[in-house]
Amino acid sequence: MRWTRGGALALWLGVICPLYGQAPDDSSWLIASLSDSFPAAAGATLRLRHLGGDVRIEAADTDRVQVTAVAQSHRDDPRKPSIRFVPSEGDLGEGGHRLIIEFAQLEVAAAGAWSKRRIDVGLLVPAGIRIEIETDRGLIEAKKLTSAARLVSDRGEIVYDGSGDLTARTERGSMRVLLRKTGQGRFADLSTLTGDIWCILLEGAGADVTLETRGPVTTDYTVEIDRAPGSPLKKVRIRVGAGGSKLTLQSHSGGIRLQSLIVPEAAPTGS
Repeated sequence: MRWTRGGALALWLGVICPLYGQAPDDSSWLIASLSDSFPAAAGATLRLRHLGGDVRIEAADTDRVQVTAVAQSHRDDPRKPSIRFVPSEGDLGEGGHRLIIEFAQLEVAAAGAWSKRRIDVGLLVPAGIRIEIETDRGLIEAKKLTSAARLVSDRGEIVYDGSGDLTARTERGSMRVLLRKTGQGRFADLSTLTGDIWCILLEGAGADVTLETRGPVTTDYTVEIDRAPGSPLKKVRIRVGAGGSKLTLQSHSGGIRLQSLIVPEAAPTGS
């Protein structure tokens, strides 16, 4: 792991990480940037359980997982925040890896300043790698993913733009999801307790959609609504196009919006 400041890394961190460039409340709190990279083949699984901070991930044409991060810690902490990449077979199967973000946990509990200790993480991963990310209170933002992803946050927002199968859960956060591919055999399962869900399908998509919520429902599609007398729970079924993908949207009390996005035709070329 490299601790570094300045250069192109700093510019990227300034975009993805809210901590970068911010001065701590006092000199007792330190901000530093970290970076590292690890080999990981397409088709492998990457798992990250991250307690404090945002996670932004993007797939690209690469054979390595590239990690950049900004960490805030206390100067008296006996251990600096760190990043480790651990090959693991077990429940992740052959080629599985765990990305471990570590804090000085005992000092966090004793100092009572957990919210100030955080690491905001940016990941560039091989296209086709399977992703499992869990956060406690941080944002999860995923772009250009083509393989299956499982995104879970307790109190953070989830933002997704990709073409793979998706499972997303958040207790008190909202979701914004753009599904770029639908069809037979594909699925997306989105649920939140109190947050809103905004899901976007591209024009021409095919999906069988089930919605459940006690909140408002807004959609561009024709719906069938089942609602027991006196019950605030609405169960909505929608057939999008020819169907195919299994899409489930559930919120206990938040609103659900299912939107169709029209893709502009390519501009004509030549004279």
